[in-house]
Amino acid sequence: MVILELYQNDFSKDLVVFDSLEEGKAFVAQIPGYTLETEDEFEVEYFNPKHLPDYMEIVFNGNIVPLSRFSFNSEENVEIIWKEISNLSLKNDKVIEGATKVDAYVVNNDEVKAYVEARESKYHQAKDFLEGSGYEVDRSYFGSEDGEAIVYRKKGNEEWHFLCHLDPMFVEIEDVEGYVKEAMEDIQ
Repeated sequence: MVILELYQNDFSKDLVVFDSLEEGKAFVAQIPGYTLETEDEFEVEYFNPKHLPDYMEIVFNGNIVPLSRFSFNSEENVEIIWKEISNLSLKNDKVIEGATKVDAYVVNNDEVKAYVEARESKYHQAKDFLEGSGYEVDRSYFGSEDGEAIVYRKKGNEEWHFLCHLDPMFVEIEDVEGYVKEAMEDIQ
């Protein structure tokens, strides 16, 4: 299933849902001023609200969808965004399609479990090494643009030092202890 989102400036509206993208594209093709362009191998869809009448109706499978030029700023295009969504009413014995936000990063749903487990395992490896070397360890910056990070300080010291973000590159590190040693040498 796909949701049709109309986006302009900071305003977005989930308008309707379709069983397939093909059905959705057949619907938006009926919007006056609808345009489909290809930019850098990506399809970009939009319409200019100047082409909309004061009020109109698009009938699709017997459903009447009202549109009005007064719903949009006529000076800017309205972007058409397709968002895939899983229908949980249908039986399915696998991870749903799509992606999940993990801290500041988006991970494909079929990789989330392995990603989170690897991220936490690597964090605990770094934490255990640092604590064994006489440091206090904490997690900080959760929700920031670059995501959560490991910070550390010598026991009894008040000044915290940044070690690294818990990002996808951190998850790929094979020798966590060697990485921590090298990062600490760079800092000190």
